[in-house]
Amino acid sequence: MTTADYGYGPGARHQDVELDEEKCWALLGSSGIGRFAFTGEGRIQVFPVHYAVLRGDVYFRTSRGGVIAASLPQDGVALQIDSATPSLQAGWSVLVSGSAAPVEDESLLTELFGVAAEEPWAGGVRDHFVKVQPKELTGRQVFLS
Repeated sequence: MTTADYGYGPGARHQDVELDEEKCWALLGSSGIGRFAFTGEGRIQVFPVHYAVLRGDVYFRTSRGGVIAASLPQDGVALQIDSATPSLQAGWSVLVSGSAAPVEDESLLTELFGVAAEEPWAGGVRDHFVKVQPKELTGRQVFLS
């Protein structure tokens, strides 16, 4: 038997809860900064992005000549956001798994440029919109009980 079998030891006082889809969407809508994971240049890459949620999809801007744009369209991508409060030993994480493709529809591009979202922090021109279409949305929350 281990110490956890007796109800004590590392992590024994923590609760781990799956978040429902509604809570995951609420958290996605409250953040705006996440990490986009994809396969590019023969390896898994993860870049921070500023994103916006619109009608059940996630959008972000990137450069036309960068590794993200060169890797699209692509299935099996992910966007992950999280928040942690170390002093409370608590936090949450949301993962969007799905596909990504460049946005080419002119009316949608006009709408996206009007959506309030922060400017990307990366240098250079970031005027190429990417749509992440969720196929699965999952989330977890951990906290002390």
